[in-house]
Amino acid sequence: HTVYAGTWGGGVFKSDDGGGTWAPINVGITRLSVYCVAIDPTDPTTLYAGTVGGWVFKSTNGGSSWENASTGLVTVDVIDLVIHPETPSILYAATSAGVFKSSDGADSWAPANVGLSAPIVWRLAIDPATPSTLYAGTYGGGAFRSTNGGADWTAANTGLTGRKVSALAIDPATSSTLYAGTQDAGVFK
Repeated sequence: HTVYAGTWGGGVFKSDDGGGTWAPINVGITRLSVYCVAIDPTDPTTLYAGTVGGWVFKSTNGGSSWENASTGLVTVDVIDLVIHPETPSILYAATSAGVFKSSDGADSWAPANVGLSAPIVWRLAIDPATPSTLYAGTYGGGAFRSTNGGADWTAANTGLTGRKVSALAIDPATSSTLYAGTQDAGVFK
């Protein structure tokens, strides 16, 4: 019944009753325009919030307090965050300057953009069957795939070239099937 929501200008909100009521949980968050919230799949009290201006905040107590976890991020917007399903100390951030990767639970970040020709990445998705495979949805560059944990990327654009991919979803039953929602041409499969 616990739900978290990132808001534009209001920070992070939490509901303990399935969305019936909400309360702000922003102790330590200094950037209140929150694009995304990610929950550690092995420890639901560990949360990450990506914000405007290149900031990631981390909570290890269910959102009661937050700490800056942005070392290595440049002044960009952190638009999406995904966590490796088997090794939750590995995180990826989709930003307005490409993809950044952390291998130490967001203590530090490094660019992971080799092969990405579109600088603005809106969405990321991790293949649950093969977590070293990631997909990136870009603003105007279509979709890209990495099969080595973000070390390099190749275009996965047949039918998507030039599209603004604002949503990605991997079919939970068949992880080789990917859906891409675009701003300019509908949904692709």
